[in-house]
Amino acid sequence: MSYQNEFSNSTKATKAYPLYTADDVSSWPSVEWIVDGVIQKGTSVVIYGESRIGKSFISLDLGSKMGSGDDWFGHAVTPVRVVYFAAESPQGIRNRIQAIEQHTGAKLPTNLRFMRDAVNIADPDDIQRVIDTVRDTADVLIIDTLNAAASYSDENSSKDMGAVLNGVRRIIDETGCTVIFVHHTGWSADDRPRGHSSFPAMMDTRILVKKDRGYPSWQVKGQREGEDTGAKRFSLQKVEINDGAESSCVVVPIAGGSAAKSFAEPRGENQRLVLLEVQRLSKEHVQAPYTRDVLLDVAMSVINASAKHKRGRAIEATDGLIQQGFLIETSDGLLTLRG
Repeated sequence: MSYQNEFSNSTKATKAYPLYTADDVSSWPSVEWIVDGVIQKGTSVVIYGESRIGKSFISLDLGSKMGSGDDWFGHAVTPVRVVYFAAESPQGIRNRIQAIEQHTGAKLPTNLRFMRDAVNIADPDDIQRVIDTVRDTADVLIIDTLNAAASYSDENSSKDMGAVLNGVRRIIDETGCTVIFVHHTGWSADDRPRGHSSFPAMMDTRILVKKDRGYPSWQVKGQREGEDTGAKRFSLQKVEINDGAESSCVVVPIAGGSAAKSFAEPRGENQRLVLLEVQRLSKEHVQAPYTRDVLLDVAMSVINASAKHKRGRAIEATDGLIQQGFLIETSDGLLTLRG
């Protein structure tokens, strides 16, 4: 029997795929931005970087801004419903939330919700449960981290990562959600996600978190339907909570970025004292411009705090002055007074 006859005698029903003209394609949905130039609707995203660089802090900060609709590092944001899956550190998320609310003086938006149950993102049953959870409740799902949500999978296996990516595709296709993963860089490379190459290849947007001139920063490093961004630097400002018994950090954009604001007066007594001391030293041409370490020493010399908390207070005050534009960072990483 010929191949043609064998094929024609097959009992499997076949149906041709539809074809479209260029005019037909022009009516298809266009790209919709949730965070202008950064995060698109119904896509896959990975935020990746080395350990302890601030990936989870920047991801929660992003989630809170998407929930509220506030600009994120100068990028316009369309308010959406967000589910944040704290897979790696459900205990730590409590302190991070409290620190943000204490720092901003406002509650996080109610359309930012949190998950903490164990999920295997490669298991079809778990994927179905995730779909059932977010189908009518979320526009964005943040999974922090990939490793914690796929702990039974081998990141270096094409088969295992294929199961993970199939699950992600199901979530996006069946719910319309944007899925954002928090992930780590490889052991020998600090600019690519760890594990099999199929994972970053499937992501529509890749956001790298790394150091830039002494500060952590994030930048889009590959996007299907958009451009890469420059580095957006930030500091992780320590916030003491529960009357100083515990602490966490909040994301503070570094001045010079599009989200930095300038105020007529410094915020708080410590900022005022540090600014006055820097102004005095600058008039005397003492060590100006300053390295960050020198500026912290200057701040510690005038701030009234216990030895245990003095350095933390100095960091908070100097970061605040940088954020508000009282101190400007030069191209070589030095700090000087605003002219």
